[in-house]
Amino acid sequence: MNNLMLMTGATGFLGGANAVEAIHRGLGKNLLLLARAETPAAAHARVIENLLLLGASAADAAQIGVEQILCCDLSELDKISGDPRLDRVSVVIHSAALATFSNHPLLETINVDGTLALGNLMHQRPALKRFMYIGTAMACGEGAGINAVVKEQIDLPLGDEHLVAYTRSKAMGEKKLRDIYPDLPVVYVRPSIIVGHTVLGCAPSQSIFWVFMVWQLLGALTTSLDEKVDVVPVDWCAQAIIDLAQKETLTHNVFHISAGLGSCVSFREIDLALAAARGIEPIGATYKQITPDAIPTLLPRMRECVPECNDRLLLRALKLYGAFAGLNYIFDNQNLLTEGIRPAPRFTDYIALCVESAKHIPIAEQMKWDFK
Repeated sequence: MNNLMLMTGATGFLGGANAVEAIHRGLGKNLLLLARAETPAAAHARVIENLLLLGASAADAAQIGVEQILCCDLSELDKISGDPRLDRVSVVIHSAALATFSNHPLLETINVDGTLALGNLMHQRPALKRFMYIGTAMACGEGAGINAVVKEQIDLPLGDEHLVAYTRSKAMGEKKLRDIYPDLPVVYVRPSIIVGHTVLGCAPSQSIFWVFMVWQLLGALTTSLDEKVDVVPVDWCAQAIIDLAQKETLTHNVFHISAGLGSCVSFREIDLALAAARGIEPIGATYKQITPDAIPTLLPRMRECVPECNDRLLLRALKLYGAFAGLNYIFDNQNLLTEGIRPAPRFTDYIALCVESAKHIPIAEQMKWDFK
């Protein structure tokens, strides 16, 4: 019998893209997808709806039957521990997470405890050769960059270096998984800033894209136009992850799924591409670089440019994103490139698709992707 690939997070953005990519590689019938719902049929419906949103055709989606759904929450994995198919799983791709920049009370419950429960479910299974933990490159915290380049290294900070609780929870999930299940063959996969899709633009998710729109509307942020940002599309991330999942052996166990030095773009390039897509003049000549403490001075301009937004939430969001932007991180991806993974597309190559696909969606609605 064929080995199986167990995926979590197939109802989410990156996890759903991973499932679509696996189906496109002919792996559809080998997938087991963990999804929560009241019934397997309801979980299956949630998965299929998301796969269609992320570019799966009807024929693609038809490859996933309800019998391939493990209907279970990460907090209840004991219910499925006796499923004999788990002994045929050779690769786990764990993408499920609560990805939010709000201080959600369940962050550690889902992102840490849920990860450990999955580790407990899968460690010492006879066929398992790779457990891919999908983290985030931003879990490196503040002060990690040497000349703004963050290396692919195993250790992550767990203290006050984190700008948001989400990145700390992902770092903690990695550390505890390693400490509690040292025999688990974990590969740490850390995507950088995921924005949009090279074919679908921001139709599946407007996460973070709205920040660039607001930045241009306001004409001010905490970084210079010549600093660079590490942005990657979700479909390329999924391609890289499935590439790693399918390789017989890997030279490393830590990977940044990132633009790196070769594909990162400057804020000036983003301004030019974004302006061209919107049919406006770029803001370069009038742009102001400000400190995070000065962001509240933008409030009158915020009310003028994005009147539908909650002032307090948008102000808090801009402070957070302004702090991230001020780090000017580029995530080194030499480990990834050494494995033969093709470089990421540049954000500016598909930004026009993002503009077109999101132009009828109010900024306030787009923000909901990041503040659950």
